[in-house]
Amino acid sequence: MQIKEADIFQFGKLQNKNISFKPGMNVIYGKNEAGKSTLHSFLCAMLFGMEKGRGRSSVTDAYSQYEPWHAPSFYAGALKFTVGQQKFYLERNFYSKEKTDYLRNELDGEELSVGFGDLTMLLGGVSKDSYASTYDITQTGAATGNQMVKILAEYLAQASDGSDSSVTVAEAAASLNARKRELQQEQRRADEEREARLKELRLEKELLEQECEGIRESIEKYEAMQREFGTGSSMENISRNSRENQEYEAHYADDESGMHARYHEQTGSTEDWQPEKTGYILSFFAILIAIILFGFKVYITQALFWTGELATLAIALFSAIRQYKKNQNRAKLQTASMQAEQLRKLREQEAMEAQMQQKKRLADQMLTEWKDSLWEKENRLFNLEEEITRQGVQSWAEHQRAEDIQALELAAQEITRISQSFYEDMQDELNAEISRYVSLFTAGAYDSVRLDEQGQLQILTEGREVRPELLSRGTLEQIYLALRLAVGNVVTKEEPLPILLDEAFAMYDDDRLAQTLQTLSTLQNQIFLFTCQKREVEMLKKMKLDYNLIEMEAYH
Repeated sequence: MQIKEADIFQFGKLQNKNISFKPGMNVIYGKNEAGKSTLHSFLCAMLFGMEKGRGRSSVTDAYSQYEPWHAPSFYAGALKFTVGQQKFYLERNFYSKEKTDYLRNELDGEELSVGFGDLTMLLGGVSKDSYASTYDITQTGAATGNQMVKILAEYLAQASDGSDSSVTVAEAAASLNARKRELQQEQRRADEEREARLKELRLEKELLEQECEGIRESIEKYEAMQREFGTGSSMENISRNSRENQEYEAHYADDESGMHARYHEQTGSTEDWQPEKTGYILSFFAILIAIILFGFKVYITQALFWTGELATLAIALFSAIRQYKKNQNRAKLQTASMQAEQLRKLREQEAMEAQMQQKKRLADQMLTEWKDSLWEKENRLFNLEEEITRQGVQSWAEHQRAEDIQALELAAQEITRISQSFYEDMQDELNAEISRYVSLFTAGAYDSVRLDEQGQLQILTEGREVRPELLSRGTLEQIYLALRLAVGNVVTKEEPLPILLDEAFAMYDDDRLAQTLQTLSTLQNQIFLFTCQKREVEMLKKMKLDYNLIEMEAYH
């Protein structure tokens, strides 16, 4: 891959700037604040994109650092580059609210899709992180010798585990295991919730069964009450007796009051008239006898005898008649009293019947309510039993979670297996590349760099191990550059990508710098050397190596 031209619309302090590049060595020279780092970031953003951070990270991320203040919608640029014999034009708008990508093959005019991976394919499948860990090289800063040894060891370990990613196998396995633990915790919570729910359902079922049993007992009680009241002939008899009672009451109501009135009238008049009547009769007979005797003046003694007999007979006859009348009235009164008593009993029976009818209606109503309640509770009980059955079986989500846990376990095992297989497959090739680059950059002073079983860095020269702590900072910097380029060469087999060197030679002496520049000039990769010193340019001139100088003007 060769970058031919960068057209910067607006990116940080750079705007409306067009820069042309050449194959081989491109030296971007400029004083501090001239825009070298901005151009460096622009090239990376064009190749791999740039996303706006979220939360607090958005304040200090690269997007916010280079976003134009006055015209954020013109946060854009373009690249012209070649891959093999094909020419391409890439344009990007980085503005987060109007983000666009446009990729076109300039030879045939075919429009390609960045979103569907066409650009990634042109880059040989290399990701942004992989590129950052190989060909995008910056100075290590003020790291001490021991710190540099640690950096080398960590980098070589990552390269051995899988040099095409910034994520180590250990980190990937740890991430998978962390996710597995999260799912297991979710599964435990789900199991606990299900058990708690089952406990609630079983308790509710037990209470419902008790309620249903109580309702059934109540139904039996009310049905027994219905049988006691009678639902057939007995109720018909009560109804018929009720009608007869009403007729009897209507028929004898007047007789009762009439008989009482006649009785009291007859008994009262007879008793009141009896002494007076007796006196009148006796007086009448006495006067009659006296007149007769006085007029005829005969047989006084004998007549007096018969007169007494007649009076006695009359009195006896009257008493007999009176007694007969009295007995007759008493019999009628007794009959009326009996009828009144019968009427009273009939009324009591009628009241009892009304009460029984009311109880029957209440019993029927309660029976209906209890049956309805029993039906509802039995339905609820049926639903509870179904829910208990469902709760006893894992839900789809729980089943899926269990499968995910198993998948994560298998994935962690597979990553370890693939990593081991990858390490075994590429270790010889990687070691060979590392040895070649280390030997090139150090002019054959050192043969190889590797890690021992304890993860300690080993540097060899002619088969003899050299303690890395004894090496100079410049030598360690050379070895670090060699490691990155060796790994990058293994990763980017399909297409040699540009190498970005940002102030990477600050710790090099002249001899090391000359050796490094000589080695870099032999590579197929396009080189972008960002520097604020003229030492590299002077060295290239002195060595008569081809280079393209791009001078950045300082911005004030």
